[in-house]
Amino acid sequence: MPTPSACSPATSKRQTAVQPRPKVVSELPYPIADDYVKDWTAERALVELIANALDEDPHVDVAWSDGILAIHDQGPGIPRTGLLLGASRKNSQQIGQFGEGKKLAALVLARDPKIGTVQFDTVGYSFTPVLKPSTYLAEVPGPEDCPQPLVLHYQYWSTNRERGTLITVACPRTVAEDAIGRVRYLNNPGYRPPQDRAEVILEGQPGRIFVGGILVSVDSRLAASYDLPLTTAKGEQNRDRTIVDGAALETHIRSALAASTDPAVIARFVDRAMHGPRLSAAETYFDSVNDFDVRRAFRDHAQTLWNDDEVYHNAEGTAVEDELHLQSRGVTCVTSTLNRYLHGVLMRLLGIRPVREAVAHHDRQYPRTLWVKMSDVSVERRRTLDQACAVFRSVFGLHALGRVKVYREDEASALYCTSGIYIPATDVTGIKENTLDDLVTTLSVVFHEGGHRKAAREGSLSSSDRSEGFELAMTTMGGHLLRLLTAPEPRSLPLLDAEAWQGASLPFGAYLADGAELHGLRQAQPTITQLRRAKRLEAAPEPRRLLAELAEQRMTAVLAERGIRTAGRAISTVAWTVPQWRVIVNPNPTGHRRMGGFSCIPDYRRAAALAELLGIHAPVLYLGHIAVEGPLYNVRQGVSSANRPWSKPLSTHMPKVISDLRALGGPYAAQADAIDAMSQGRTPYDGDGLWLRPVIELLEAEKERLGH
Repeated sequence: MPTPSACSPATSKRQTAVQPRPKVVSELPYPIADDYVKDWTAERALVELIANALDEDPHVDVAWSDGILAIHDQGPGIPRTGLLLGASRKNSQQIGQFGEGKKLAALVLARDPKIGTVQFDTVGYSFTPVLKPSTYLAEVPGPEDCPQPLVLHYQYWSTNRERGTLITVACPRTVAEDAIGRVRYLNNPGYRPPQDRAEVILEGQPGRIFVGGILVSVDSRLAASYDLPLTTAKGEQNRDRTIVDGAALETHIRSALAASTDPAVIARFVDRAMHGPRLSAAETYFDSVNDFDVRRAFRDHAQTLWNDDEVYHNAEGTAVEDELHLQSRGVTCVTSTLNRYLHGVLMRLLGIRPVREAVAHHDRQYPRTLWVKMSDVSVERRRTLDQACAVFRSVFGLHALGRVKVYREDEASALYCTSGIYIPATDVTGIKENTLDDLVTTLSVVFHEGGHRKAAREGSLSSSDRSEGFELAMTTMGGHLLRLLTAPEPRSLPLLDAEAWQGASLPFGAYLADGAELHGLRQAQPTITQLRRAKRLEAAPEPRRLLAELAEQRMTAVLAERGIRTAGRAISTVAWTVPQWRVIVNPNPTGHRRMGGFSCIPDYRRAAALAELLGIHAPVLYLGHIAVEGPLYNVRQGVSSANRPWSKPLSTHMPKVISDLRALGGPYAAQADAIDAMSQGRTPYDGDGLWLRPVIELLEAEKERLGH
């Protein structure tokens, strides 16, 4: 039998004895038919009485002994008006609402053959419920359909009780234990009823629905049990409180699950979603998760399942051939029992990419462009390529083309009939093999692709044929060539070695003067990604620049320590995305705003997750990224932002940021007051960024701590 709640120190002063029943008692009849609330059981009736007692005294004593269940509270007692049907003094924090519970419980117990004598001893009087024939309807005209129906009577008498109510019920032990098991107050030490949202209960039989700690129904389809808050769920029950409105119950369940960061809760529902049995509609809550802490908890759970293994997912058995292809390469493919939409939502929460991305990733390992070895290119074609490249580099410099290769077919050839390509990621200029049959055509292609390279490496947003950047690059190069024609002295092509052209078949580059030196210089060229990042860092405020350098250095160390191949894979473990990572390592200038998407990360919790991954102190990472936005964030255009407190959501996070700085101590705590003054608008704002000096000091301290 569950252990009843502990007695208070005042137990010895309680009136615990059952009041003796006198020979003569008075009666109070109720016009309630004996078969009212047919679906109520004796256990349900006892729970109702326990719930009423808990409303009066949170330390109520409930115990069964020698065939008697005793429910004893130290409340003010049952007032006389409490005997009236419909009368109730309950508020929204208490369980009852219609003033019927005690009367219905008494009726059910009085008619149940398993139940013996039921007696209520309260302040000033006692009463016992019984069913007796009634003459209520004798004077009512009409046909005789039932002689003397049974109705509820209260037989009552006066007593000297001064405090509290004692209810005694003669019943079997199994009935008492069942009733006590339905009340969480009596089984969970220190139980506190939920206030704002439902509590998820994993222990015990799943599917139980409690309202304020009182069991009201059981749904075997549910994977967990739930305790709903009285303040909201009370009005969503039917009159006898045995059912909660279905739509309201689903809302309670989904909101409770969507807010839960409990690893055990997430593990329970992810396991059910992936391996079955199927979750009920109310518990397929994955598309309701919006809070970052919950998303982070899902990523943490994914790490416990797969660590850093390469894992992809397949929805509803689609892309079966792709899945088998990947499995043959040792790639894990995950399925679930959810429909395609919810499956995709759950996989995104777990940070698992779809099979089609896996196939695309593995296909990228095998280039679609068919490159040709230089040794397989004919002597005549090699001479044409060398001459064209030598002419171009003689005019525009040794590094003007990057690495030059010859291809036979390209993935875009079928659509665009390409004669040349430029690949920014690898800084490769490709010339199609049959183009080399004509020097003029080869020179045209080299000139064209050199224009693409110039546009791309000078920071144009696009270097495609129709872009403004490409047009500018081509115009500039054309102007340079025309200027050479106006030079007073004859121009020569110094990279051409005239004597070498008379020789036999030679390796690629042998027709160029000092070819070895040329190849060495090309190898030292920075990539286009490095060039673009350098330009962004140059335009970024100093705190963001320092943070970007520190974050990239730390990410390199993290990848090496964990054996992870990419930064994208690493940040997915803390519920970050690649675009979010880019705003840290490729920072925007102050006040940059995009028409869509996001420009910065204002959520301190999200910043703290990345900081934990990188080993950087969270307030330093957050301030290094967001402090430059402080006076500008969420400020309407045209409104002066200088010397004013930071607005939401930054102001919401700053108390925690400052508290964390103080807790770090040393040089971090030394800047806490200055950071607080900045967030309160007490630091004079200046366009040169001198007001950001405290943040720069924090970043310098962090670089020193981390050895960077």
